[in-house]
Amino acid sequence: MRNFFNKTIKISEEKYYLKVVSEGDRSDFGVVLRNAEKIHNAIQSSKKELILLDYTKTIFKMPHNEAFNLLKVFELKLTDFRKVKMAIIINARTEEIGSFWASICQKRGFDFKIFQDTEEAESWLLAKD
Repeated sequence: MRNFFNKTIKISEEKYYLKVVSEGDRSDFGVVLRNAEKIHNAIQSSKKELILLDYTKTIFKMPHNEAFNLLKVFELKLTDFRKVKMAIIINARTEEIGSFWASICQKRGFDFKIFQDTEEAESWLLAKD
């Protein structure tokens, strides 16, 4: 198993998917963008098409327009996010922004879904479509 580590996220290559664990507050768009770039780079180097994001210990303090800006970056620059299926586990405090972000991503063709339960997220992620 390969591990990539930094202060804000930890990415590990599991048997069936990449697992991303995040902790801390996210109020700065630059930090969110850098973390997205690190995940994108891990996707490119691992060739995994399933991603499990564990954001249960992360609090997003960003306006909705920043979520839309992140989506635009995915569409224009971090294009390998289109090639993956991503289950995102969030906590109740970030449900509003998380659900909004997943909703706009789904409307633009990304295969992302929000969960509050780890087992449910993993079951959806590993389910054959």
